[in-house]
Amino acid sequence: MNGVKQKSLEAPMSGERGGRAIDTHAAFTDYLMRWLLAVNTSEMQRLSVALYRLIGRGTPVVREQLGAACETSGERVTQLLLEFPPTTVAFDENGAIMAFGGLSLTPTHHRFVTKEVALYTWCVFDALFLPEILDISATLLTRCPSSGAELTVELAPGEVRAARPSGCVMSIVTPDNKACCDNLRTAFCDHVNLFKDEQTFRTWSQGRHDVGFVTLQEAQLSARRRNALRYPDVELSAPLLG
Repeated sequence: MNGVKQKSLEAPMSGERGGRAIDTHAAFTDYLMRWLLAVNTSEMQRLSVALYRLIGRGTPVVREQLGAACETSGERVTQLLLEFPPTTVAFDENGAIMAFGGLSLTPTHHRFVTKEVALYTWCVFDALFLPEILDISATLLTRCPSSGAELTVELAPGEVRAARPSGCVMSIVTPDNKACCDNLRTAFCDHVNLFKDEQTFRTWSQGRHDVGFVTLQEAQLSARRRNALRYPDVELSAPLLG
């Protein structure tokens, strides 16, 4: 339906929290089900994809522009935007949309570079699910929070093509639903980073009981699952109107 190859979507993930093995796949799947699908009408799905793609062009998005892409009025766009948790949408001083659901025009620690434009993401996981929504290839440029090493990940829709260094792992938390509603970035995004290898993550997370890690391949499977759950009624390979 949405162009995602469905094989291996249920592959198990491994991780650690405070030195104890955890079922990261189960915890993150629970997050996907509880958080992403709380309100998920077909109309909201279409608006979400259109908004991501308009921001992906590299300029702030006005309501009328988004309405044209969704074939609806600016007034209806305003109503629909209110259905999303407020911290998932960021506006400039003129009311234009600068960021949505992890894709941002405002600089962050994570650069998301396409052939056409340099963008930013709120966390590493955003960069993994966005290429499929935007239907583009991209490069994630970020730094290991512990070592400061520059890390590069080459991405295509639904696929991690390459990572430098190759042993990168992604930190992850099991977020609280209410905390995400209050502030998605502080409750979840700020904790999802890329580390140059497993040992560096272990050293950094020593004494913390709220974090785990997954490999990039495991994280990509969750990104594909996230999109499949989030957009069951949208053909992600379809072109954007407007």
